[in-house]
Amino acid sequence: MTHGQLIKKLRKERGLTQKQLADGISSRTTLSSLENNKTDIATSILFSYLERMNVSIQEYLFYLNNSTNTEKEITSKYFFDNLVKQRDSEIRKRILNYQNKYKNSRDFYYCCLSIELKLFLNARHNKEVFDVDEDKEIIKNYLNHVEQWGHFEMSIFSNCLYIFSDEFIQATFKILLKRTKIISKIDIYQNDISIFLNNCIVLALERGNYANVHFYINELYQISGSTPRKAYDRMMCKYYLELIKQATEYKSNTDKIIDQFKELGFNDHAQMLEELQNKILSKHVISLA
Repeated sequence: MTHGQLIKKLRKERGLTQKQLADGISSRTTLSSLENNKTDIATSILFSYLERMNVSIQEYLFYLNNSTNTEKEITSKYFFDNLVKQRDSEIRKRILNYQNKYKNSRDFYYCCLSIELKLFLNARHNKEVFDVDEDKEIIKNYLNHVEQWGHFEMSIFSNCLYIFSDEFIQATFKILLKRTKIISKIDIYQNDISIFLNNCIVLALERGNYANVHFYINELYQISGSTPRKAYDRMMCKYYLELIKQATEYKSNTDKIIDQFKELGFNDHAQMLEELQNKILSKHVISLA
């Protein structure tokens, strides 16, 4: 479906004439030319049409792709939901596939996927399966050169956190808030910042840096107050605090919180929390005797 065909379809479904949709935005002739696939229009005009029809950009792109997600959205979902659970051989094939896609398209998205999978395999085996020194510099240089971060940059930083030092992450956090200020009211940003802070907390726990854990928990608690993820993030804040208690040989209620996630039907998430708990306790239990 073309842009013109979709705009025409959306307009008619909403009972608008060409004059009504174009009024104050463009001439009726401009809209007519678009709908008949005779000309393109400025993005600002297209967005104004959508706003008048109460159609979001995300919805429009979904409709434009014949009610399917884009290739990148499908790839991302597969990447996070399935690929990291696959055997090493399958992941290696994917790395080569993403490298070839990057070579052919020069789309940095595929370069990042290949690097993230290398980092994942290294972390899985706790050794350098791949030499990623050059890849780390590629990620760092890209992030340093982008002044206005969006969803893509937030995802890269969040997924590659453990290549950075604790000092760098905390120093970059304040810069990150400035770099993403323009998009801070967009729902996807609220989700991104929540994921980022959760990842920061887990990394700080794994490194035994409890001062940083408390810092990021406090940030997550404050930010969660104005997001759709409030209940989830507040439960996670409580879980992290209880996990610190357990790691320092105090009584804690981590099991109770995990059971609450199970009762809500988040069994996979509950299992992940149990695995994290076992990992942290095996590495960083502090004796106070």
